[in-house]
Amino acid sequence: MAEVHGLFVVLEGIDGSGKSTTAGEIHARLVKAGVPALQLREPTEKTDASREIRRILRTAQEVNSRVSAELLELFLIDRLWDINHQIEPALRTGKVVLLDRYFLSTAAYQAENATETQKIMAGYLQDTRILIPDIILYLNLPVKTALSRLTARAAKDVFETEVRLTRIAERYQNAFAIFREKKTETHIIEKSNTLTDGDFEAITSTIIKRVKV
Repeated sequence: MAEVHGLFVVLEGIDGSGKSTTAGEIHARLVKAGVPALQLREPTEKTDASREIRRILRTAQEVNSRVSAELLELFLIDRLWDINHQIEPALRTGKVVLLDRYFLSTAAYQAENATETQKIMAGYLQDTRILIPDIILYLNLPVKTALSRLTARAAKDVFETEVRLTRIAERYQNAFAIFREKKTETHIIEKSNTLTDGDFEAITSTIIKRVKV
């Protein structure tokens, strides 16, 4: 009997880039097409570590080295739980897992410069406990466009200013350059526009074609 394995799809991008909306649109289309799918996000909101992450992001007045180090540790704890208890079990049953944010997000948000981004990426890429995505959808939306979407939110976190998001966007580029060099087997879809129904359909079609059975 052939082994059944699903597809691990990660969505990355700065706050306001449309990851959650896109994940929902793709999930709905997969389900409509009869493809079993699971939509997740990180932090998970299911661990003590994830709840502490959200508390820090809502209450911190600045992101300094101490806060960044604490967040790095908390994200790893929550991420390993996510892999072991949600992502891998779903993949073993043949599902497409759509994950909103993964370790490239950590390398962009928790680093203070390109050197730290490189260090974080190296740590994750060398960690055998970390599952590498089959597909990454990188929503590389302009910072001003993303920020305009965030104005409707009742509460912002410490990262949601134009200066910080601009720096984070730059570190995302650094993280993806490293990832592309080291993990050539992962299919990366990069979009810099506001996605349309046509984009959602095309991305969903790509995912369906890549499902492993």
